[in-house]
Amino acid sequence: MYNNQMLRFEKSYTLEKVTKTMPVSKYYKDYVDFTITEKTCKICDQYNNNWSCPPFEDDILKVWKKYANIDLILLKLNYDEFITENKFSKGDIDIILNITLYNEKRKILQELHKKVMNPEEYDDAMILSTGYCNLCNKCTRKDKKPCRYPKNKLYSMESLGALVSKTTEEIFDTEILWINKDEGKIPSYLTLLMGLLY
Repeated sequence: MYNNQMLRFEKSYTLEKVTKTMPVSKYYKDYVDFTITEKTCKICDQYNNNWSCPPFEDDILKVWKKYANIDLILLKLNYDEFITENKFSKGDIDIILNITLYNEKRKILQELHKKVMNPEEYDDAMILSTGYCNLCNKCTRKDKKPCRYPKNKLYSMESLGALVSKTTEEIFDTEILWINKDEGKIPSYLTLLMGLLY
């Protein structure tokens, strides 16, 4: 029975993927404000505990100045009535997110990693993910040790100052909807914004 439900979760959504390219200078000017995003980062338990999260030792502006273009990638998972009209426990919501949203995030990251490994296409590029870097079970920053994989760690759009809600609304004409875990409700769609600087 449980396996049948998990299979149903896998078939509970359709995926839209939209990519828009723009100069980094324009994106930085209109959609990056580290003073705003750091306030949100400060209330997260990863703040100062993860090498891809603030506060940073280096100037974040250097990251944005290093690249000419950014590919903005919006994933939108449209859920069917099985998801949107039912109430789920917090545990079931976590399972649904792992099977749907986080699974699609993993696929996009794999695609982007393959892309940046092609030196003919990208001489130097940087992937921007969502959420904090979780390459390691426990980040070495908590023990005041250097990052194990400095070339592979993933920064999120938000950690580098990107205004994600403003980006999705103004560039993709898509409002971000949120899960209500207290009521056990998942909205009609969920979004992820990722990027590629090159």
